[in-house]
Formats: sequence, C-alpha cells, structure tokens
Amino acid sequence: MKVRFFQRLNTRLSLFPLFIILIVFIAGGIGFYVFGCSHFLKDFHKLHLINLSSDKKLIIDSWFQYYKTDLEDLSKSGRFRDSVAMLMRDGQKSSHGSSIKGRKAREALNDAQLNISEFFEEKISSKKYNVLCLLSMDGKVVSSSRNDLVGADWSDRTFLKEMALGLKSTAVAGFGADAGSDNSIEFITPVFDVHDNMTALLYASSKVDDLIGFLKKKNGVYKSEKIDLIDRDGNIILTGEGAYTKKIRYNIPEGSQNTVQYKDGIFFYVADLEQAPFRLIATIKKSEVARPFTILLIMYLSFTGVVILLLIIQNAYLAKRLITKPVSKLINAVKSVAAGDLSVDIGKDYKGEFLELKKSFESMIEELRNRESNLRENIRAKEQSRLRSMVFGKMSHELRNSLNTIVHGAGAILDTGADISPDNRRTLEEILSNGKNLLQLMNDLLDLSRLEEGKLAISQEEFNMCGLLKEIEDTARNVIGTKEIELIVDCQDVFLDKPVYTDRQRLKQILTNLVTNAVRSTEVGTVTVLCSDAVRNNVEYIEVSVADTGSGIEPEMMEMIFEEFSNYPTSFGLFISKKLTDALGGRINVESEPGKGSVFTVTIPIKAITYQ
Repeated sequence: MKVRFFQRLNTRLSLFPLFIILIVFIAGGIGFYVFGCSHFLKDFHKLHLINLSSDKKLIIDSWFQYYKTDLEDLSKSGRFRDSVAMLMRDGQKSSHGSSIKGRKAREALNDAQLNISEFFEEKISSKKYNVLCLLSMDGKVVSSSRNDLVGADWSDRTFLKEMALGLKSTAVAGFGADAGSDNSIEFITPVFDVHDNMTALLYASSKVDDLIGFLKKKNGVYKSEKIDLIDRDGNIILTGEGAYTKKIRYNIPEGSQNTVQYKDGIFFYVADLEQAPFRLIATIKKSEVARPFTILLIMYLSFTGVVILLLIIQNAYLAKRLITKPVSKLINAVKSVAAGDLSVDIGKDYKGEFLELKKSFESMIEELRNRESNLRENIRAKEQSRLRSMVFGKMSHELRNSLNTIVHGAGAILDTGADISPDNRRTLEEILSNGKNLLQLMNDLLDLSRLEEGKLAISQEEFNMCGLLKEIEDTARNVIGTKEIELIVDCQDVFLDKPVYTDRQRLKQILTNLVTNAVRSTEVGTVTVLCSDAVRNNVEYIEVSVADTGSGIEPEMMEMIFEEFSNYPTSFGLFISKKLTDALGGRINVESEPGKGSVFTVTIPIKAITYQ
C-alpha cells in the first residue's frame, strides 16, 4: 500500500467526525452563553444577596438589641429608678407651686440628681453614647449628660408625640442629629416606678461607627455589591462609607420583601430589621452578574479550540504512519516485556511507521525501568504508599498511550486488508495480542493507583451472573488457545433469574484475573469455574471458585501471592484481585498443593456496599 492512499483514506475517515465535533462544540458554547444566565446559574446571585443580607441583618439586629438591653437594664436599676422617682415628685410639686422643704429632703434630692449624673457619666465614658437625657412626661429635660440641655423643652419632638404613649420597652426613635451631636441612632426608654407606672423617659443617642463598619464590604464576591441601611420609605440612612448628607432614596416597588428584584440595572434584596424601624437593602449591578458567563464562554471556546487542535494533530500524526516489514524483533520484545524482562534490546533496523513504534516502545521500556527502580526504592521508604500511587498513576497513563499506539498501529495494519503474507499476519496478530495483555496490565496499574488514592469508584448495578460467567468463559478460551486444557464453567440455577447488585466491571476483572492465572499455571489438565450462593449472618453472598490442575503453589509462597511484588509469576494480577475484592466488601481465599493445582474462592455480597 502506498502512503499516499493511506493518507487519503485516513483523512476521509477523520474529516467528517471532526466536522461534527466542531459544530457540536460551537453550538454548545453559544447555547450556554445565551441560556446560561437564565437557566444554569440564575439563582447564584440571588442566594448571595439573601445570604449577605441575612448575615448583616443578624449582626445589626444584635447591635440594636445590645443597646436596648443596656438601656432597659439602666431603667430597671433600683437606685436609678428611685432617683428618677425622687426627681419626678419634686418636679410635680414645683409645678403645683410647692417644693421640697427641709435640709434632709433637699439632700435626698441632690443625691438623686447626683446618682443619675453618675449613671450618665458611666455610660458616656464607655464611648458608646453621644447624649443621655432624662425627660419628664411633659417633655422637659430633667437631667442630661450635657449640662446645656438641662431644662430644655422637647415636647415638640416627634418621638414624644408618636412613641411616648403606650411605650412598654425601649424603642428606636429614629436616625438624626440631636442637640448638636453627630449623626446617631436615637433610643427612647420608659422608666417605671415600683407600681409599674411610667414616670419618665430615658433618651439616648448612640454612635453609628459600628453600624458603618458592619455595612462595609470587605472581600465580596462582586465588586459592585453593597448593603445600605434605609428607612421604611426607602431613604438611605447609612452606608459603608458613612451617613449621607443628601437625601437619596431607593424607589423600591411594592411587594419586594423577601425576594430578589431587578430594577434600573441592579438586582436588590430588602430585609426588615426586627429590632429597629429600618431595612437593609443589598444590591449588585446586573453587568457584573453576567460577567462570569462571558468568562465561562471564553474558557469554553478555548477548551474547544484545544480539543479540535489535538484532534487535528492526532489525525495528521496517524496520516503519516507507514506499513512496512519485518516485525519479528518487535514481537520478541513485546513478549519479553510482557514476561517482565525490561533489559530487552529492540535493535536498529526499522523504517517508516515501525520506527515510531520502536521509539514509543523504547520510551515505554525506559519509563518502566525508571519507574520500577524508583518504585522499589520508595517501597522501602516511609512514604511508600503516597509515592507508589503517584508513580503508578502517572506511569499507567503514559504507558497506556504508548501501548495504544502499538495496538492501534498493529490493528490498523491488519484492518487495511493489504496483501500481507501469512507469517507477517501471524506476527502482527501476536503483536496485537501481547499489546492488549500489556494494556490490561496498565489498566491494573491504574486501578491500583486509584485504589490507594481512594479515587476508584465502585458502582452498584443490576446484572445476570450467568451472563457474566459466559463472558469469562469466552475470555478463558481465547487465553487457552492451543493448550490441552478442559474448561468447565458452571453457574448455579438460582442465578438464572436472580439479579446481582454489585460492580459488574470490577467483578469481571477479578474473575478474569483468576481464570487467566489458572490457565497460565496449567499446561495440560482442567480449569473449573463454579458459581453458587451462600448466606452468612442473614447476608446473601456470591461464591465463585476457580480451580485448576496446574503446578500449584509452594507452601512458602502461599503467604506472599497476594503481595504486590512477590516472586510468584502472576502475583500482581492476584494483588489487584485482592484489592478489588476488598473494595467490593468481600474476601478471597486460596488452597493449593504443589504439583496438583490450586483453588481460589471469591466471596462478595450480592448487594454490594458502595462508598461515594
């Protein structure tokens, strides 16, 4: 076959699939970009706004609750309440044209005034309050932390008109600037006498520095996100930057409570405070919400370009491959590596496509040598398990690529239908067979790596056990080949209609390894596979035994055959089988007599326990 024809054939076989893949990827990217914002990630920014508001609401409500509790504790203090009652009685007498007479009475009145001043001074010294005032029921300032406010008439204040009547506990009067103080939150607290009659009002103006700090955005998901404190009409009271000097108002539509809304280019969420007549509003600009989809589209198209580029490179690489002769040295090399000999010399007389095969095979052998050497050193080190899984994982991926090249190359030569001599065809078939055996070895290595890293997924699926044994039987007959071995496979009748729930692929891998091991250890004789069920501790099990009449196992090897690097010829396959059986929640046992054969018995639950 001429190279030119092979290139044309490979191009025709690859061009159409590449064209379809290109269309699918482009259509998928456009669809994701168009419908992503409204379908795939539509709730992310909403949940973020709700969570942001909820966190801030909890903190700010706690702040208001602290001040309410602090003021109520003060109003209920016995000494404070008695002092207030004394001042209020004196005020009432003064309004009726009488006053307290007697030196002791005046001293008691002075003590009362002094006690209230001490309470106020203590609160002011904590730097949490701007102003504290004691008001009579008619709105006059009886006592204050600021002397210039004593005697002032506050009867025209809004909070006295709206809140004083029927006030039972501390309430937030509002936000503003009182008596020349900075912007602050106003509290009003009723003071009751021993008979639960309201005798006075305690006014407090607190600093808002903490509230401003709560509203500041530190490390938000979105740069444009912010949260503000607003009143019931939507007017901004506080932001993370401080109080607004100008009146700015959010035009919040009705029915916007407890749901994320969109208006004027922003998404917003409004939450009522439980401890104050204010609300929190969290906002994000729509342009920033849509930004991740643009980034995802770019990443998606980049990934698409890389995939298409890899496919084109692969197509160009395969198009350059040649068909040539002789391959006997490659066959012997593959057999030697499959038997474990890594010192094989492949030779130099290679041309065309087999030159690439030679390079890949030499790279594989060199990698195997390096990995084996490193692996044996690492096994003796303290970090044995971690380093082994890393080496095996990387090795299996890299070697599988080289083996796939060998297998696909040999298969491609056989599938071309070219005029190949019978000897060369048998030679290529041997390459293909041994290459597949090496691929199975690489798959076992990959499974070992995944097992040790805890990444091997064990699934639970329903299947027929007798059907699985039929596949095992077909595989065994291919392995037997020309050997004089009688193969007996018996599936108990109970499994004809009874489904099994475990990982079919892993169970097949276990049994294939055991049957292959039995065939390899037997030159002439019988290999028997029996499947039955068993019940132990009210749990149903599958029990499969694989018996052979081969060479058997020496007693000193019995304890080492399931070890990873024992001297037993097929120990690695047995090691993988043992690991997979453990992963399925079962166990594997062996009985053997040198010169008479061996019996391997696998027992696993019919309904496997899976771990996610």
